[in-house]
Amino acid sequence: MEMDSVRGTLRLARSAYRTGGTAGLLAATVERGLSRPRVHPKLHWRLARAYYRRRCANDVAAYDAAPDPFKLERVSPDRIRRHTRREYPPYRDRLALFGAVRGGDWDRRDGPPVDSGYRGPPAELFLADRFEGSVLYRSLEGRFERGVPWEETPLVREVLDLVEESGPDRVWHECETAADVRRRCERLDALYASIRDDGYRSQRARFGTDPSVGFRHCLRHEIAVDVGRDGELLLVCGKHRLAIAKLLGLDAVPVVFLVRHPEWMRRRGDAIGGGVAEPHPDLRDIGP
Repeated sequence: MEMDSVRGTLRLARSAYRTGGTAGLLAATVERGLSRPRVHPKLHWRLARAYYRRRCANDVAAYDAAPDPFKLERVSPDRIRRHTRREYPPYRDRLALFGAVRGGDWDRRDGPPVDSGYRGPPAELFLADRFEGSVLYRSLEGRFERGVPWEETPLVREVLDLVEESGPDRVWHECETAADVRRRCERLDALYASIRDDGYRSQRARFGTDPSVGFRHCLRHEIAVDVGRDGELLLVCGKHRLAIAKLLGLDAVPVVFLVRHPEWMRRRGDAIGGGVAEPHPDLRDIGP
């Protein structure tokens, strides 16, 4: 193991111990061991699935017609029109939110409240009343439909300004410097070309062929949505991939589910007897 890797592992171990004590260190050790298929892929999948099923909320298990908390469904990008209204950033600690059920008005708010301790890039770069109205979406639209240079898109102009200021440590994903921003843009160009030319592949389709892709990776790197009381699909993460899918006019993309409203869970129960006629991606596992 290279020295930088050893140092990184020790830093993670110290952080896990400070945060959660011995239990936190043990959990971090197990999760690191499950991060990649270090045994036969099928055995890895079974072990990791059993582990994360215990670690995630899985509140859905208490309801009739309980869905698999890790299920993957194909969804039309056009069905995802808004971001979730849970506290921003909603993707934080998302592995613990698979199968969660949360009541309240979070699905009906005009916009999500921003965590007072949030220190990442400005939320207004990514949020808007409608997904297509966001700075992010309009910037990708300009780049991929009109050939606007990245440096002239509103998103990249803003993040490059942030790099020069004493703003957040990360201005866009893990970008900390102008060079990081340029590399991020290059990766998005490559992602767009790959999806356009080869189609949209789920992360699970890579499992078993790419040794870097394990169960945890598959959960973390798909488009994820919450489900409001009326069945509205609300985006949690995967905004770049969703934007590209919309711009390319794709029929469907793979999606995983995090938080559901209890009213929606009751509608799922009604669907057992055919009480819900509307076709919905979160009802396919129990029929119409």
